[in-house]
Amino acid sequence: MAMTISTLLQYHRALALGFSQQWQQRQAWRVAGQALLGRDVEGWQIQHQQQTIALGCVLESVTVVGPQQRSASLARLNCR
Repeated sequence: MAMTISTLLQYHRALALGFSQQWQQRQAWRVAGQALLGRDVEGWQIQHQQQTIALGCVLESVTVVGPQQRSASLARLNCR
């Protein structure tokens, strides 16, 4: 019985940690999306890059790193 409870507690901890990490990663993607729109988010390191690909096309990319060192990168191509 004690072994079963211990195993269930370990499973619960692992599940909670997984959900927490998933939430942090989703938050990183949201912040990266905001950064691509030109909005800074307090507490996050944001690195913007722009590169001209072809005449009238610019590749914009952003990488964000959050307080728990969770990171995300997004890019978009703008052609005019």
